[in-house]
Amino acid sequence: MTSALRLEINLDTLRNNLAALKKLTPARICAVVKADAYGHGTGVLAALTEADEFAVSSAGEALEISEITDKPINILSSPDKTVSAEYRANVFPSVSDIADLEFAAARGAKAVNIKADTGMSRYGAPLERLDVLLEAADKLGVKIKSAFSHVYHISEAERQFERFMTGIQPLKDYIPQKHILASNFAVLPEYMHLDMVRPGIALYGYGHESVKPIAKALCGVTLVRNVSESDNIGYGVFKSGRVRKIAVLGAGYADGVRRVIGNSPRYVSINGNMCPLIGQVCMDAAMADVSGLDVKAGDTAYVLCAEYNADSIATACGTISYEVLTGFGKRVKRYYVRD
Repeated sequence: MTSALRLEINLDTLRNNLAALKKLTPARICAVVKADAYGHGTGVLAALTEADEFAVSSAGEALEISEITDKPINILSSPDKTVSAEYRANVFPSVSDIADLEFAAARGAKAVNIKADTGMSRYGAPLERLDVLLEAADKLGVKIKSAFSHVYHISEAERQFERFMTGIQPLKDYIPQKHILASNFAVLPEYMHLDMVRPGIALYGYGHESVKPIAKALCGVTLVRNVSESDNIGYGVFKSGRVRKIAVLGAGYADGVRRVIGNSPRYVSINGNMCPLIGQVCMDAAMADVSGLDVKAGDTAYVLCAEYNADSIATACGTISYEVLTGFGKRVKRYYVRD
């Protein structure tokens, strides 16, 4: 069963975004499709055929993507050892220590990515321990596909890059592939692109001037009503304060319409008008102020659109576009369209 909210995803725009990003680098492109392709669904792979490789976050995601493509699939996170996993031939887990390596080898991994910690303190082996991992991999008969790291803030990119290159320099003959940049490659110098870059959010239309958002989120206006200044709107205590015309929308926070009130008002677009949400967003509904506008039940409300994209919502809610996009849950139907 799906909710009234649906995502309309333009595959031609995605294909154009990938082409634009490819023009910015001579390196291989590893398309990041973790978290259900940043909330857009695995149907987007139909527009990513020109990517060289793919990246996900878990063995479960890798299994799903391997049903769609036979290109290399890199798992960026360390293995979850509470989950049983068997790695297919085109799936390459990442390891941060010998326990990760032994786990991967025992479950059929023929080659792995070694992740190096260059300052994020999340996943990754200390740079001085990379040689130990290489030796252990050799003893286990596991090949090294790549060594990589992750930039945690663009202001630290150069420092992290230098640490990474210094750390792998003595081992370079044993590391076929090196990569450290994600979508940030588009604004960083080419010498830092190395053998491969890993665009994620940029593919979906954010973070660089050469790309455009690929998704719209829309639902129907289910009811239009007039309220007086003393009427409450929604849960909690929110008095209208004046006579208003409000539109009740058939989608709420269970669908991805964010409830958190942040730094500025939130809007939806109805008939080309930006209408502020009013009162608290409910689980399955939200209310918009449409006073003075010609709005009726059956009209379409855009929760996410060109005029009010994920960056706009993130600013209003005090979060980031990544969280906005991945917040559209499984009950939201994805429709894939072309120009």
